[in-house]
Amino acid sequence: MLFKNAFQLLVDNFKLNYKLLLYKALVAIVTVALAAALLYAPLRGLFISKPMEDLLTLFGEFFRAITSGDVEFLGTFAEQLQAAISALLNHLQQNVSNIVLFFTGLIAVMLISRFLDGIGNYTFGCLIDSRLSSYASEPFAVTCIANLGRSALWQVIYVPVTFIYDILSLALCYLVFLILLSVITVAFLASVAALLFSVALLLAAQAVKLTIFNDVVPSLVTEKMRLRDALKNGFRFTKKKFGSLFSTYLVTAVLILCVNVLFALASFGAALLITIPMSYLMLICIQFVSYYHFGKKKYFLAEDVIVLPKERTQENFYDDFEV
Repeated sequence: MLFKNAFQLLVDNFKLNYKLLLYKALVAIVTVALAAALLYAPLRGLFISKPMEDLLTLFGEFFRAITSGDVEFLGTFAEQLQAAISALLNHLQQNVSNIVLFFTGLIAVMLISRFLDGIGNYTFGCLIDSRLSSYASEPFAVTCIANLGRSALWQVIYVPVTFIYDILSLALCYLVFLILLSVITVAFLASVAALLFSVALLLAAQAVKLTIFNDVVPSLVTEKMRLRDALKNGFRFTKKKFGSLFSTYLVTAVLILCVNVLFALASFGAALLITIPMSYLMLICIQFVSYYHFGKKKYFLAEDVIVLPKERTQENFYDDFEV
């Protein structure tokens, strides 16, 4: 139900996809400019080196070995990977100042990029909420400026917390990857299982994150709550609600991964201009549809498609809508 209604909402508001594409492009330009200014010098000192070149070559050979079934190479991949990483770490230890500069700049660029992305996602959440509540169309720029203070305050909390969460998730996936490579004795099976479980764990971690923070932005946007109250409201879960949201987000994350990879391969990357912003917009639609659904609120999916809670079907539908 949640996925179906969110997808219908996405289709009905697909023109927002092009606005989101433009916004993501602007954020990408800012990110690249910051990266060029902050990371270029330390990057040359750290990663344009023989150890880094060897590590990247090794990963390239690993994926070729999986597709070609080169069991001999896969049998020695774990040892080669550890040796390549050790060589890279030894190289990095000799360039401590560049390491500090690079990772400080990298973290700064990533946090700024996520902050700007979050401002856009919050604004598009406001636009989606307007469609759900009264089927109104609002301009992006006006909505962004009007909600800039609240969205920026939310990003100040959300961005650092989820950044640390994502780093820990990636570290856990990498640990699982190495453990499975060393535990399973059949080389080809070990490589496939390591990739499978690492990716599955990463998708599950993202689904948990999206589920936990699902109601915070809708509480800020729809109910106009203060941030503290929105956080309290967002973290109130029933068992049924958490399970339903987690399942929806997990399936959506898998579909997003598959659609983006398959479409990118089929179109030599051109389709990503459509599928990447559509992926973000789909997640926003799920966020707000689920908030209306579990809050037993009436909402528009399209101009002639209205969803009413079962317990309240005898009421006048338009009583709860603001004009």
